[in-house]
Amino acid sequence: MKIGILIPTRERPNLQLTLISSIITTVNNINNVNIYFGVDKDDRYFNIMEKICEAIPCVHMVPIENDGKFIGINRIWNLLAEKCNDEIFGYAGDDFMWKTLNWDVEILKEFNDKNLPDDKIKLVHTYDGHRNGDLSTNAFVHRKYYEVMGYFCRPEFLINYSDSWMYQMFGAFNRIKYRPDITIYHNHWIYKDRDIDTTAKRMLSNGNDKASDVMWAKLRPQHFEDIKKLGEYLKITPDWSKVDPCNQTK
Repeated sequence: MKIGILIPTRERPNLQLTLISSIITTVNNINNVNIYFGVDKDDRYFNIMEKICEAIPCVHMVPIENDGKFIGINRIWNLLAEKCNDEIFGYAGDDFMWKTLNWDVEILKEFNDKNLPDDKIKLVHTYDGHRNGDLSTNAFVHRKYYEVMGYFCRPEFLINYSDSWMYQMFGAFNRIKYRPDITIYHNHWIYKDRDIDTTAKRMLSNGNDKASDVMWAKLRPQHFEDIKKLGEYLKITPDWSKVDPCNQTK
């Protein structure tokens, strides 16, 4: 069993190298992990990522056809999920840093036969350096979730809300395990650890953040339907108190 870490990225070679180094230096066994970067074909550092992948066997690049446009990080996560053959999907951004030694052993333990339900639906997330477990800004799930739902992240969101969507999907069935003893630090510019860069500005351009706010409200009925679908697979009635309200009858 391996962990495939899915990372959308663009024009951030320093962050990419920091992320890779943080994983390589903290795992117990590098053979437990594959890292998949989704890189736009028009990324000016595309060739650098190719060289990194050639040099480090566990690092892989998935070229993203974007026609020179921002297609949204959720669509890229889905494209990475399509290419990932590993049993465990790890979900994060390129601005994360793994801090805890032997985290790979602990995550694999969470998904072994003893700790994983027979239906394989479980979300594990860790301390991101800022929040205290109230949202899965990083997450690990079994690929069964992707197979049941037919997607990894809802593609309609250009930015934001993928973590909220997933957190409530699993939360409705009490299938979330928070591991505060494992730190995967979110080095996001909003926390003032680094300056906002051109990639972040590109993601925020054209009101993409506001469009995602609107989409979150617009997709509430679909979110309820997806939670029902997951519940049918699990044969469990959802706990709707864990889900944002919807104007549709449950």
